[in-house]
Amino acid sequence: MFDLNAEVRRWRERRERQTSLSPRELDELEDHLRARVDLEMEIDRVLAPERAFAIARRELGKPAALEQEFAKAGKPRWRRWLVAGWAAFAASFVLPVVKGFPSEGWVRGWEAAILPLTGLAFWPPPSLWDLVPVLSSLTNLLMFATLLELRTPRPRRTRWLAALASGAAVLNLQWLLGWAEPVILPPLGMGIGYWAWAASFFCVAAALWMHVRELKPATPKPIGGSIA
Repeated sequence: MFDLNAEVRRWRERRERQTSLSPRELDELEDHLRARVDLEMEIDRVLAPERAFAIARRELGKPAALEQEFAKAGKPRWRRWLVAGWAAFAASFVLPVVKGFPSEGWVRGWEAAILPLTGLAFWPPPSLWDLVPVLSSLTNLLMFATLLELRTPRPRRTRWLAALASGAAVLNLQWLLGWAEPVILPPLGMGIGYWAWAASFFCVAAALWMHVRELKPATPKPIGGSIA
């Protein structure tokens, strides 16, 4: 007895192993596959279900070809947000971030990233607020961890990265609000480099949450029974 649902399930499991297609993309392919089987059996009433499935599977194409077709359709929206975040992050390191601290001129992003880490030489910090700028500077390492999403995305890791990026985005607003150095920072003008840097974390956090949704397991389709 030929069980269409079982065959489709096996077909999908093979595609999950052989390709990097997301659950939503596999949902779309599965819908196409089922629709093609129905069409073949409507065209030829005496066609065996096994034969209809074989034709539909062949028409849908090989795994590599399927990946290429989805790639042609455009990058997922989360990737565009991630790339935008990286671009802003990279640009922020050469743009002016803050003026008048510790000297009179503009401090570039790379200098602003290193400066708080010099406080580690005076450990432990005098107060909790003195630790905040150090933690903020260390959030730069988080951006490099997001590179893993392009190679081997894993739902649990992506969820953790999304949560950490969201927390980092909020934490990094402390430079604007002056939480870490309430006496020194508020009078200073924040340059375009700061805004690009802060925005990069929000972009990356948004991208990762989109990716989390994309990686969610697909809702199982109702099984209508076997086709004998």
